[in-house]
Parts: sequence; C-alpha cells; structure tokens
Amino acid sequence: APVVAILFTICFFVFDDFSRFFVHRLMHRVPILWAFHQVHHSAETMTPFTIFRTHPIEGFIFLLRTSIVQGITISIFLFLFGNKVDLITIFGASVGVVIFHSLGSNLRHSHIKIRYPRIIEMLFISPGQHQIHHSTEKRHFDKNFGVALAVWDLIFGSLVHSETKTHKFGLDTKFGTKHNLVHLYIEPFKAAFNTIKRNKI
Repeated sequence: APVVAILFTICFFVFDDFSRFFVHRLMHRVPILWAFHQVHHSAETMTPFTIFRTHPIEGFIFLLRTSIVQGITISIFLFLFGNKVDLITIFGASVGVVIFHSLGSNLRHSHIKIRYPRIIEMLFISPGQHQIHHSTEKRHFDKNFGVALAVWDLIFGSLVHSETKTHKFGLDTKFGTKHNLVHLYIEPFKAAFNTIKRNKI
C-alpha cells in the first residue's frame, strides 16, 4: 500500500500540474477564455493575494479541471490496484498537492523577485519566472505558463528564465485601466459576447 500511495501521489501531482499548465495556456490562446483570464492579468502589483484576483468563470473552469483530473487518476488506480487504493491514499495526495500549490501560488505572486539557478528553472518555475509571465513587455507575452514544473514550458517552447530587471505588471489595454469589482466582473462577459459575435471563440 505505501508503494501504491507514493505512485498515486506522483502521478496525481504530474497530471494535475500538466492540466494546470494546459488550461492556463488555453486561457491565453482562446479569445473567449482570455476575456475572463485578463482579470487576473490586470493586477498592476504582485502580492500573495493576486492569486485570488480571478473571475468566477475562470474559478469554475479550474474547479472543473480539478474534478476531471481527480476522477481520471482515481479511476485508473482503482482499476489497476483495486482495494489497495484507499481514502487515505487519495485524500493524502490531494491535501499534499493543495498545500504545495497554495504555498507555491503565494510565492509566485510575491512582489519580491525570487530566482532559482538556471538549471533549476528548467525543472521548476520560480517566482521570478512567473513575474515575467505577468510582464507587460511583448517579448514576455505567452511565456512561463507552468505552475510548479517548468518542463511543460520547455517542451512547448514557452520557457523563459527569470531576469534581474524590474518588470511592469498589468494590461496595456482599455480593460486594464479600471479596477473596480463591477468592471472586473461584468466587462469579461461583454468581451466574451463580442468574441462570439465575431466568431473568434
């Protein structure tokens, strides 16, 4: 059972992290999804609370992602190992992943530039690399989508190492000029509707 628990934890972590990377990438590449994800990128300062600056629609999409990942992983392990997969194995892995991502998310959105050695940044996304993801510079657009592992960005060609320079955050668009809740919650629906009207989903 301990071996199964370790294997389950590793597989769940890797699958969960890849799915976060993949959905995050879609949030930037698919116009109707970007309409909602831009709320997160409109933040002009990085703080541990920036992780909570998300539109409810994006929150629902990531909740759906979590449910799918858990469902698939648990189903596969129940099929392969049967009663060796108990609730402690499942919830232990889930709690571990939640704690890891909670701490990592807070660090990623820190105002402090925390960098790793270049070789480490090819394996794990540093807070400095995620700050580049939020940079307003065009050369940084669509870079460093990863949450924990950097290998996905390396494979898909979107990995960039952290830099010593200070970055400007936010959106250089009309949307990024207002920060009240009504604007941040309602405008994405208008943008999504306009995207559908233009057939650019």
